[in-house]
Amino acid sequence: MQIRNKCINDTNMKKTIIILAALFALFATACSSDTPDEVVDKFYHATQVGDYDKALSYTNLNSPEKEVLTEYLKNMGMVIYDYEVLGANIDEGDTTALVYVHLMTSNSINTDTSETEVNIPCIKDGRNWKVTFF
Repeated sequence: MQIRNKCINDTNMKKTIIILAALFALFATACSSDTPDEVVDKFYHATQVGDYDKALSYTNLNSPEKEVLTEYLKNMGMVIYDYEVLGANIDEGDTTALVYVHLMTSNSINTDTSETEVNIPCIKDGRNWKVTFF
């Protein structure tokens, strides 16, 4: 009788461990996708350091559009010297968002500085948020 109870307890323990492992994996996967404001923060950080390919990986643009925008960003002469993501407004359907950013830029030609607040639209592409330009 003790052997049978031990087998039942071992089986229940195995099931419990498998369920807990599955829940942990599901939770870890669910937490891995960034919020819209995190995506916009990563986009601006990559742009700020001149990593335009990485910056554009956070967008929903296709390859030809990314190439055109990369050249534009490299040649436009604007330098982002600081930014602050102020927050995001996500629609009720959890498919679009508007991220508010305080942007501080300078012109590389004459070093004039300006500050402005911009609204960055984002869309949810499957499970991932992307900056959208169109």
